[in-house]
Amino acid sequence: MKQNQNINRISRKFRPVAVVMAALALFFGLGASSQARSNEEITAKSNSHRRVFTIDVAEDFEKFVPGPPFDQDGVPQRGSFFITEGKIYPEGTIKDDGASFDPNSEGAIGQWFCRGTHLVSGLEFPEVRFAADTAQAYLLPNDKEMIVTDGLEGGFGYVLQRVVSGGTGKFRKFIGIQKQELLGFNKSGGVNIRVTFELERVRD
Repeated sequence: MKQNQNINRISRKFRPVAVVMAALALFFGLGASSQARSNEEITAKSNSHRRVFTIDVAEDFEKFVPGPPFDQDGVPQRGSFFITEGKIYPEGTIKDDGASFDPNSEGAIGQWFCRGTHLVSGLEFPEVRFAADTAQAYLLPNDKEMIVTDGLEGGFGYVLQRVVSGGTGKFRKFIGIQKQELLGFNKSGGVNIRVTFELERVRD
């Protein structure tokens, strides 16, 4: 039953883009208190050579724009390119699968951008280990404090490791791994993911 619900949700998620989709929006203003809390949480679990912390990400599906190829129902197929974005929240903000979570809720500590290519049909996305090959940018809270990653994304039940290739600001000269888990789909139809960064400073 749960699998059928997931498939139905994905089917809706990948309907033709003729549905009204907003253009990529500029960064929504983040409160200074949220930014400060983000910096404190990250610093508390870090030192000058190692940074380890976890965040939640909620994709805003209105920002998801796929390209061809599509099947007869408008579902993206293997090789379809897409671009999307969402908001970053402190770890644990998104409860359970986050089905009722609004990706534009208050309390965001940054913004997330993702571009990539489907490795399978959109309908297969929630169940397979390797669903998409993507590049991601985590703005914490902006491009002056950013982490960039690359790798594969998967469906339910998989925690995939991705490469952290670098960053800006306090993340400059740090590389490492990103562990990513799909939590579910939020109110907009976008994905909710939980991400843990394990970063090490490159020796000068």
